Amino acid sequence: MEQSGAVCCMLFSKDDPLKHLFMIYAIVCINVSFSSCDSRTIPAIQEPSPHVAEQWLQLQGVFESHPPNLILGREDFEGGQVAQATVSLLANYLDMTFNEAQFMRDEHASVVEALPTYPLGAFSGRGIIVLAGGKYSEIAATTLGMTRLVASRLPVEIWMIDRLEEKEGWCDEMAAQGGMVCRFVSDYMQDMSAFSDHYQLKIAAIMFSSFAEVLYLDADSIPVVNPDPIFDSPIYVDTGAVLWPDYWKATESPYTPYITGENSTKATSLPDFQTVDSGQMLWNKEMHWKSLCLSAYYNYFGPTYWYTLFTQGGPGWGDKDTFPTALRALRAKWALIPHHLQTQWYDDGTGHGMGTGMAMMQADPADDKNFRPLFLHSNFIKFSVRRLMCDVCIEDPSALSAEQRMKGEEVTFKGAIMERKANVWNQLNSGTRLFATIDKDRLNDMGRLDTELDMWRVMERVGCTGVFSDDKICRRTRRYLDRTFGMVTRWKGGAERNCS
Repeated sequence: MEQSGAVCCMLFSKDDPLKHLFMIYAIVCINVSFSSCDSRTIPAIQEPSPHVAEQWLQLQGVFESHPPNLILGREDFEGGQVAQATVSLLANYLDMTFNEAQFMRDEHASVVEALPTYPLGAFSGRGIIVLAGGKYSEIAATTLGMTRLVASRLPVEIWMIDRLEEKEGWCDEMAAQGGMVCRFVSDYMQDMSAFSDHYQLKIAAIMFSSFAEVLYLDADSIPVVNPDPIFDSPIYVDTGAVLWPDYWKATESPYTPYITGENSTKATSLPDFQTVDSGQMLWNKEMHWKSLCLSAYYNYFGPTYWYTLFTQGGPGWGDKDTFPTALRALRAKWALIPHHLQTQWYDDGTGHGMGTGMAMMQADPADDKNFRPLFLHSNFIKFSVRRLMCDVCIEDPSALSAEQRMKGEEVTFKGAIMERKANVWNQLNSGTRLFATIDKDRLNDMGRLDTELDMWRVMERVGCTGVFSDDKICRRTRRYLDRTFGMVTRWKGGAERNCS
């Protein structure tokens, strides 16, 4: 271990009656890159193939030749309608005639006919993709830190729209950790005008990535154990495409299976399948290249047509259901994991936290009998040390409106520790765990010492060293670690001299 990159942490048992005598239960030294003592080499990352960019130009031409014939607006269903959805509700949401649906069925069939074959030799190996950039990078920093802390040895590509989204110096900081590299969609896609929403970029990152087999993660989808073995799980080896469920049943238009060619007629019954949570996806690109290309078509015109067709007024409008819809349309073999997601509650003071969910807990697909947590998709409370511990921080320009950016406005925000209305304000200020007891125990059954503590160790490093560091954030984070977990750490390098 390189001494210049080490952190030594004194770990005390919070419940030990001798804690005031500072009995040291363990001295733990880990590398600043969170690579632990694992000496396995992380495979080198090759440059994305230029052939994929060339193929994208051809695809873009196909897409532009077959645009939707309608612009579908969107208005949420009224409260309670999703849980009590009826055939009539789903059938009458969109003002679409059969002739309009028939036109799009023909356009869709033409696109499917023109989908390219897999570009042999363009990709290699397995790897993880994380979509970051702008305001998402400080959230992704926790996910990336946890990826190495749980001992993943897969190479990682961090994808952003362009270099304007990079926090200055962050990519160099990630590269120094080993096995991580930043990629920019704008380097491979000449015309990005159709990609107005950040989540449209998921499909571009997956397709342009240098990896032949991909574990895709949202910036806020945090691995709680090593995800590497899922590439060898029977469910993935057999299908080449593994997706995870979301909370809701589908609310797609009855015209959807007709337009996509899945059915020969308009549906006359309610959809009987679950929507998916695309915060984590597992893909073998060679097995499913055409499905990914078709998903790209859906995302290309997503905000103006396909997202609304697939979701209508239901929750989860966006990219997520473009993936299973493409797989069904091409009758491809794929799998939805056999476990429904479980809600991660925050501790509301009762120890149970049964009030507001803070994240979605997704299971390991390798175990078809037991729910074994694998990912914590923190869709509600973001595990960004700035969002939790900031006094007054400057908002990333990517979070501002176009008008605010043009005016050069500077917008600030307060972290949850400073906002009394925040769900976790009391916990952060009183030194209380955020995870409810039931969820803490469930996560820690995985054999890890303490998942929540691990996440705070990562956030401390982000807040005390590197491009997102800040003296006040660092001090607050260390104080919280000390009060909540009985743990004090000191990073060498970084801002340690200013953080006491």
